[in-house]
Amino acid sequence: MKKREQKDSGENIILFPGLEKRLIEKGLEAVKLKDFKNAVHYLEDALSLDPDNSEIHIGLVLAYFESGNLHKSKKLAESMLQKDIGNYIDIMELYLMILVQLGQYAEIITAIEGLLEEKEVPKEKYEHFSTMLAFSRKHVHLAPIEIEEEHEDIKEHEPINFFAVLDQNEQIQIAAKLAQSNIRNQLEGIEEYLRDQDGQYFFKTILLNVLAEHGFERSVLVNKGGKQKQVIPADMHNWDDQKQYNEIIGILEAGISQEDPILYENTKEIIKRHYFLLYPFEVESISSNALAAAYHRLVTNYFGIEISLEELEALYEVEEREIQAASEHISTLEEIS
Repeated sequence: MKKREQKDSGENIILFPGLEKRLIEKGLEAVKLKDFKNAVHYLEDALSLDPDNSEIHIGLVLAYFESGNLHKSKKLAESMLQKDIGNYIDIMELYLMILVQLGQYAEIITAIEGLLEEKEVPKEKYEHFSTMLAFSRKHVHLAPIEIEEEHEDIKEHEPINFFAVLDQNEQIQIAAKLAQSNIRNQLEGIEEYLRDQDGQYFFKTILLNVLAEHGFERSVLVNKGGKQKQVIPADMHNWDDQKQYNEIIGILEAGISQEDPILYENTKEIIKRHYFLLYPFEVESISSNALAAAYHRLVTNYFGIEISLEELEALYEVEEREIQAASEHISTLEEIS
């Protein structure tokens, strides 16, 4: 009995000739077959035998990632970077992909800024990392902001100069307090800001939400980029109930969510940001299919993935000119967001 227990204990696993190679082969084959549970099992065993093998590390990072164990995937990729296992830039790209899925954009910014400062980025990768840096900086602004309780309440008799509030964090703080205060003395300033062509789209949306929270039933004029619309805040739908927004999300979900959930989630986040900015307007004269294709194209470019216009035309059943028009519109939104 003791002999059998010793055999099964795993202590003598190293005695099997070629075991390490066999474990790697079975692990990587399982990754290809999308059998990530077994891939993790085989590759963890292989790693215990050869802790410095970069091929095992990369396979295991991917297996953890695809099986949904993002924190283990991140920890292993960090270890590879620290121990200089594998090609540094390739591992960094893998690490950044994990951070994107975790939504840890501040860490992405820190990592890429460090690379750029140390001039570690090859010329052919510079645009890719710079684009991802810009992408992450925008996402950081989408993170929830805690209302600072120590700030004094907004005083009813002190009208706010909304045009002087340029920082988005401060705008959110003010809007949150207005939603819980008597805004009678702020109404004139809010309406003036909403109808002015030069106010920020983001601030206008959250001020509209403030009026809706208060059940404001008088018609107000909203001006965004020269487009004007009369709305009654109390009767408005939420920004994410817009028909076109939901059509685009539905098209992308049907087209890419199963094949590439990471691409889908990140594309969805950008669309959310843009339609929050546009609210209560939608995009006229461009089809939802063309917009979905253009958003797909934008995010693949952010992550250095090549996709041809021909592929997008076939996937979304639109013509190239429609995708180009949609892309120009989206570029404008990216500049102001």
